Amino acid sequence: MQKFSYHTHTDFSDGRNTPEEMLQQAADLGWEEIGISDHLIVHKNIRQSFSWPRWEKTDKIEIFHADFSEAADGFCRHADHLRKLARGYNLKVRVGAEVDFFCYDGWAEEFDAFCQQVGLDYCISGNHFLPLNNGEQILDAKDSGMLNQKDLESALRLHFATVTAAACSGMFAFIAHLDYLRKIPQWKDLAFTAEKTAVTAALVKSATATELSSKGIRKQGYFYPEESWLKQIIAADVPLVISDDAHRIEELGFEFEQAEALLQQLGCRQRWHFK
Repeated sequence: MQKFSYHTHTDFSDGRNTPEEMLQQAADLGWEEIGISDHLIVHKNIRQSFSWPRWEKTDKIEIFHADFSEAADGFCRHADHLRKLARGYNLKVRVGAEVDFFCYDGWAEEFDAFCQQVGLDYCISGNHFLPLNNGEQILDAKDSGMLNQKDLESALRLHFATVTAAACSGMFAFIAHLDYLRKIPQWKDLAFTAEKTAVTAALVKSATATELSSKGIRKQGYFYPEESWLKQIIAADVPLVISDDAHRIEELGFEFEQAEALLQQLGCRQRWHFK
C-alpha cells in the first residue's frame, strides 16, 4: 500500500494540526515520506468576490490573497520551519503548495516569480472556485445558489477550461480532485463529457499526473474523480497518485486500502510518485 501522501494541510492554512503533529503522525504510520501542500490562493479581485463577506468571518481569512507579495513572506517562513522540523524525523519531507490556478493576464508570470522566491519543492493544482466574467471574478462553490442555472452552467464549463489550462501549463506535479465541484447539486444534471475528455487529453499531452482522492469519501461518500472518468484516465495511461487531502492527523492515509483495491480492480498500470 502507498506509504506517503503529497496532498496534506496544516494549521498554516486550513488544516487543524500543526506541522509537527502531521510529521509525527506520518512517522508513526511508518511512512517513507510526506508532502505538506498548504493552500496558495491568489486572485487579483478576491476581495470583490461575492463570497468575500463570508470568508471574512472565518478564522482562515489569511489564506486568501489579492497578490503574491501578500503570500510570499508567510510561505517563506512556513517552508523554512518545515525544513528545520524535517531534520528531527527519519522521513522525507517535501514542502509544497496546493494552488488555485487562474487564467487572467499576468497570473502565471506572478506565480512563477513566487515559486522562485519561496523555493517550493513542488506544487499541485486544486481548483475550488467558480470562475465568473471570464475569470475576472471567483465565487465559492458554497455560494453557487447565488447563480441562475444558465450562469452556473457557464461557470462550471469555465471551471473545466481552467483545470484544462492548469494541466496544460506543466507547472504542477499533479492535478488534484478533478471533479471537486461535483458537490454542487446542479452538477448531476450536466454530463460535461467533452470537458472531461479535454482535461484527460491535456494531462496526457503535458505528461502530468492526477490523483485518486479519498477526501470525497469523507465528505460526500465517493472518490474524486468519479469512476467513469477514472476509467478514462486509466485507459489513457495518465499516472495516478492516491491522496487523502488530510486536514487532520486522523485523515492521513484515509481509505488508502480502498483506493488501492479500486485501482487494482480497474487495471491501473501507471502510478506516480517523486523519485
